[in-house]
Amino acid sequence: MSPKTFLGFGGVTAVVVIAAGVSISARYGAATSGVAEESVFAGLAGQFEDIGEIAVQDKDKTLTIKRAGDTWLVSNRSAYPASTETVRDVLIGLSELRLKEGKTEKRALYAKLSVEDVTEKDAKSRLLTVRRKDGTVLASLIVGRETDQIAGASDVGRYIRKPGEAQSWLAEGRLRVPAAVKDWVTPQFLDVPNKRIAAVNVVHPDGHLMDVKRENKSGKRFLIQNMPAERKVEYQSDIDNMGDGLDKLELEDVRAAGKIQFPKDKTIKTTIRTFDGLLVTVESFEDKDAKFWGRFNAAVAPGAAATIKKEAARINEITQKWIYELPAHKFRYLSRKQDDVLEVVKKDSDKK
Repeated sequence: MSPKTFLGFGGVTAVVVIAAGVSISARYGAATSGVAEESVFAGLAGQFEDIGEIAVQDKDKTLTIKRAGDTWLVSNRSAYPASTETVRDVLIGLSELRLKEGKTEKRALYAKLSVEDVTEKDAKSRLLTVRRKDGTVLASLIVGRETDQIAGASDVGRYIRKPGEAQSWLAEGRLRVPAAVKDWVTPQFLDVPNKRIAAVNVVHPDGHLMDVKRENKSGKRFLIQNMPAERKVEYQSDIDNMGDGLDKLELEDVRAAGKIQFPKDKTIKTTIRTFDGLLVTVESFEDKDAKFWGRFNAAVAPGAAATIKKEAARINEITQKWIYELPAHKFRYLSRKQDDVLEVVKKDSDKK
């Protein structure tokens, strides 16, 4: 069993230890004398079954990932499901980390390696804490910047420091410590490909309407249905990509439904219709921190097939409990205005 597949968190601990040992031997070769032999957390691989929580803290926030049976949840995102694969990769990376070379003990130099305390202003470090199911700390590490200036089988390392210790280290191994919510979860939550989209209707809170339809089922262009007089299309591509709003849609962050209020004077309502009768309504707005939040609801047009009804039900099952922070480019696709894509037609008199 390889270390890339063993971490289902239901295996026998002895098997886990053997797998981790094989991985370390393969990645680092025969043991050599000196500090390079020393694991940062010896024996950690044999205790994976007892791990109940992983926390990552940076200067701005702390994300806590908790075990719930055979699954993992982001506890400070209302128990949104975490990626077991990401949890596995973090724990394997931590267990395989090996000391390579001692570095500075001077606090004034920590920032150069990004191993300063996370509480310091402008800190770039991350504090990784792994706890047992009973809450006791199993491993804690200040994780600094990555470097490829290292000799060894892995050719990559991290600067690290244990909390409360002055000594910093260059450690060998691939340790990825995500700090963003999207990197701890499966980010894609919705996918309605552009080629399925028949029409997009955008209503802004001031009543402004942007109504587009695909020119034909096999075409790529969308045409504005409420085209004003004396205006012409300046950016056709910005009309066409309105059909990309739900295509491989990924979250940046997530909150439980009701945790974020949607202001009436800022909320945009977008309805996307497919040729086969799926209707997805998106309410979205930009908050004071330039973050873009959206909530989703799916329905079907009269006469839609049973498969489309099942698709709508599945979308609602996924999205109804959540409010998603959307990528900026997806928000733009979902919130187009005519002024974004049209220009005034110049009259002959204006050209003189």
